[in-house]
Amino acid sequence: MKNFVCKRCGSCCHSPRLYKKDIERIKNLGYKEEDFIYRDNLNNTYTKDKKGWCIFLERGKKAKCKIYTARPRICRQYPSQLLNKSCKPEELAFDRYLENKNLL
Repeated sequence: MKNFVCKRCGSCCHSPRLYKKDIERIKNLGYKEEDFIYRDNLNNTYTKDKKGWCIFLERGKKAKCKIYTARPRICRQYPSQLLNKSCKPEELAFDRYLENKNLL
């Protein structure tokens, strides 16, 4: 999003959906699939979470992503819109957009 500056609060860092290229980038950092992937009952893939937060999030005064250079696509493109001038993820409809565009 143009002119968006992340404040590194970590509020958006909940288990993002992973796509094939995301998984490959993370594996190239040395992580094993079984250590970071959660599959739902429809076989969609997400990062595992730790107490509700993405396992790659380092929480603190300023949140930090352990895999920033290989972070998932949705994290790279977040936020796609601001709701009430807030970047907090009230609803993430980005996956639906990608599916409709056949970009998965």
